Amino acid sequence: MTRGFIVVVIEPIHKSGIDILKKHAKVIQLPIGSSEKDLLKVTEQADAFVSRGFVKIPREVLEKASRLKIVGVHGVGVDHIDTDSARNKGVQIIRTPEALTDTVAEFTVGLMLSLLRKIPKADVAIRNGDWHKKYTDLVGVDLNGKTVGIIGLGRIGSAVAKRLKAFEVNLIYTKRVRDTEVGKQLGLKHVKLGQLLRESDIISIHVPLTPETHHMISHKEFSLMKSGVYIVNTSRGAVIDEKALCNALVSGKVAGVALDVFESEPLSSNSPLMKLDNVILTPHLAASSQEALIGISTTVATEVIKALRSF
Repeated sequence: MTRGFIVVVIEPIHKSGIDILKKHAKVIQLPIGSSEKDLLKVTEQADAFVSRGFVKIPREVLEKASRLKIVGVHGVGVDHIDTDSARNKGVQIIRTPEALTDTVAEFTVGLMLSLLRKIPKADVAIRNGDWHKKYTDLVGVDLNGKTVGIIGLGRIGSAVAKRLKAFEVNLIYTKRVRDTEVGKQLGLKHVKLGQLLRESDIISIHVPLTPETHHMISHKEFSLMKSGVYIVNTSRGAVIDEKALCNALVSGKVAGVALDVFESEPLSSNSPLMKLDNVILTPHLAASSQEALIGISTTVATEVIKALRSF
């Protein structure tokens, strides 16, 4: 054990990461479904948190965490952390973006294909004995030849673009700072957001949640899109204004959407999205392959221990 350090694992991570932590520190694992209140009960003991982002780490938690030195993020996003408070306390935030890039990119393409070809609806139909729907309701559209607009060309956006090249699509992207090298490598055209919205048959979103990206897709943006556009979001839920999205889905402006993330998680059973049949919903699952969960957990555990040893 390293100098009596205590690591609080806020949400479940793979056993491989837990084993690494236990070799060097005392580990407190919060039960599945724990809340911010549960975290507050153990906050004062913690030298480090390991977080998957589903339980918020606000100012009041950080203020009470007198020993806290590290927050290890099992993933990429830090919008669940009061980063200003963490910075003021000198708390280091460690992320693990490389460990989940490929699995999120694969999941994104999987959602795209499922959406276009109505695969979940086809499964339900055959289980309900509605084989005849193959001639009507279950007729989808091809990915081949479509214009796919990628919003955000970071690690994951670039990995999605790389995979989509095999489908012979027309790829365009928007990013605050043009990535000339990656764009040239993958044959991508950089455009402004408005042009991307107007030209895309399919839109895939890959931006972090910041004050600038909150509700970056709302009523105005939907009005610019082609009628019958498809949207996939595996980034952060609040990037899309869900009320505006529901209006666009009902009107037919958006033909279908696949969402792995939501403005409020877990998604409420009363959400209007639950009542729409042109929507695919998954529970923030994009980074949850067996390989990725092992890779992310071991990476974050190793980096947290390494950081603790530096104090």
